Amino acid sequence: MKILVVVMGLRMGRLFVVVISVIVAVVLLSVLTFHAVNGLGYKVVGRVGQASPNAVGGSALVGINVPIYVIGPATLIQGLINAGINQSTVKLTTTNQLTTLPNNSMIIIDWSAIKPDIIINDSGGKVEVNLTSPVIHELANAIARGDIVGIYANASDESIVEFVLAYSWAKAVNNGLILNGAMLREEVPDYLIAYPVIPVSDKEPVVFVAKWVRPRGLIIGPIYLNQLPQFIAGIMKPILRLKDPCYAGYEQYIGGSQLSPALSIYSVGDSTLIWTAPMWVGISDSGVEGYIDGNGTFYWDTCLAVANSINEEQLGGYSPTYYLAVQVLGYENYYESSTMYGNNGYVVSQLGAIDYYYGYQQYSAGVTNAFVGDQGGGTFSPSSWNPRAISNTASYTVSFGVTVTGIPSVSVSISLPTGTSESIGGSLSPAETTSFNGWTVEVANITWTFNIGYGANQRDFPNSFEDLTPANMYLSGLTSQSMAVFNVDFENNVVTAQYPCAYEVHQTTWADIEWVVIVTPQSSTIANISGKPYIYSQSPPYSYVTGTTTYAVPIICPP
Repeated sequence: MKILVVVMGLRMGRLFVVVISVIVAVVLLSVLTFHAVNGLGYKVVGRVGQASPNAVGGSALVGINVPIYVIGPATLIQGLINAGINQSTVKLTTTNQLTTLPNNSMIIIDWSAIKPDIIINDSGGKVEVNLTSPVIHELANAIARGDIVGIYANASDESIVEFVLAYSWAKAVNNGLILNGAMLREEVPDYLIAYPVIPVSDKEPVVFVAKWVRPRGLIIGPIYLNQLPQFIAGIMKPILRLKDPCYAGYEQYIGGSQLSPALSIYSVGDSTLIWTAPMWVGISDSGVEGYIDGNGTFYWDTCLAVANSINEEQLGGYSPTYYLAVQVLGYENYYESSTMYGNNGYVVSQLGAIDYYYGYQQYSAGVTNAFVGDQGGGTFSPSSWNPRAISNTASYTVSFGVTVTGIPSVSVSISLPTGTSESIGGSLSPAETTSFNGWTVEVANITWTFNIGYGANQRDFPNSFEDLTPANMYLSGLTSQSMAVFNVDFENNVVTAQYPCAYEVHQTTWADIEWVVIVTPQSSTIANISGKPYIYSQSPPYSYVTGTTTYAVPIICPP
């Protein structure tokens, strides 16, 4: 039988086409499904066989008895019940009654119930948001009381709904800024807002949730409705998560806030920490459960630290430059199942990227009016990347949080399974330099390549990456809204099975997360936010990845 497999998709901004002719007597269905054949005795890479008592390949159902206050139709209530929420805990309420609810409540609101009071114009690429809406005022009050606020909406509404939640949070905690000027230091009447746009499937109901982390932190992002019980249980009773650097940064952050619960706006340690909500779904300590199948689980995570201070500098003959420090971290992991290991599967490679170039493209096209990049002129160099390029290593350390952002630095060791190693490469792809008010700024796509080539039974293959420079957000000014975006991209490549003298099955999974950072005057009455929907069509059901693809590669043996 002659099999022609054509796979097309987009990952990390690249188009790829795989065309394979395999002349073997094999059914195509066996190529593209899970494999349970063991003991083939054929391998081309190093493999390690070890059991992992703490490995987790999926989420567990969790029962909760926390009251959930709902604003919306009966279909939303039924959806919550179908998701496993005890019907007796579901309480109907209205926006006018939010102020009467107990502190630390769980609130779910149907977007259609409040959208008319918030959105002024939704006719084109830009959506006008009414920042003076009484609904936003009520959302801010709820967040200030410690409530978890969720808005039930379509996946295509993510960027708008998350802006509404993030702005309500900034208003609730008065997430303001200070200006470090040449001659003075003063408060700036602006709000600092940030949130991640996370890939989700457009085929399932989604709740976008927000939770304040004291003093100036925010957990925000989409949660599938059927995962809401796990999310509530996870965020109310956090478990110790040893592997994920973002979680370590979060623990350090809340530890600092407990020592200094009343941080002044002039505090040197003033900073904002933003983290992804799907991290709290499931019981794994390996990150967001991006995609799960019978071969393994692909995890990722990203967190953002932004300084709550704006620096002002001016070169001779140029306008003043206003910028604030930004540091982002990416983390990815692949857990290999016993099935994949038994089929002589292995992890080929992983890619990670901090893509300032994407954000600069949006800035150049007029979609945004600010951008994020590394200050050039000798400041930016490969030594600012972590991890650095190395030919053979089994472990390294990442340190999220730098003093310039005010986040206390915390170090986490990244280690591959015993007996395995990897080669790490780094590049600027593409490289780009621009001039901004006389300053040289690097706006490259910083890409890390982790070449692994090993398998390990029920083991994790983690990697992490960060730009230690740190980067800066370069503002358009102080009197109007400044908005910048950039991407953090992940990719995982595995061979899920090998069949001697026939073929091997490859799987590529990728996730592209867009970070949005906004500085908006507190006096603003309207915000203009990009309403262009993120592309989710390739996201598998109930996943947090942009796409995944499987294809076959022939194995040719001598006659």
